[in-house]
Amino acid sequence: MIRSPMPNSTTISPKQSAFAGFVAKGHSYAEAYRKAYNADKMSKQVVWNNSSKLAKNPKVKEAIKALKSDNKVAREAHERLGMDWVVQKLQEEAVEEGNSPANRIRALELLGKAGGLFDESTHVTFENRSSEDLEKELMEKLAMWSSATQA
Repeated sequence: MIRSPMPNSTTISPKQSAFAGFVAKGHSYAEAYRKAYNADKMSKQVVWNNSSKLAKNPKVKEAIKALKSDNKVAREAHERLGMDWVVQKLQEEAVEEGNSPANRIRALELLGKAGGLFDESTHVTFENRSSEDLEKELMEKLAMWSSATQA
């Protein structure tokens, strides 16, 4: 059996993956925990205990090790879980009734963009036309404009 260098998405949650990523980038366990989890209302002691416990989780420990070793498969899995985490956070923002309507609408807009619901691309079509054709078209438009302004 071939072992993946990083646990797959069924064995590590997006928040655990975010925690592992922050730790791998050099953040302390507590800092990483605060960034990955909604820890605003938690005391420093609770954050420290939870972050320490999370860092000892074998799956999370393996993810941190793989990300620190700059393993390509681990980075790709982490990036995918990171996207899931961002989408989850945006969903929470969109339904949180305590947020301002503008923040909720912005979260919905970003979710729509992430889901590919909006196509903001511009399509340009080039036509090869002769200078004579362009001159004729311009003269016709100028004549129409001239007659419209004289009326």
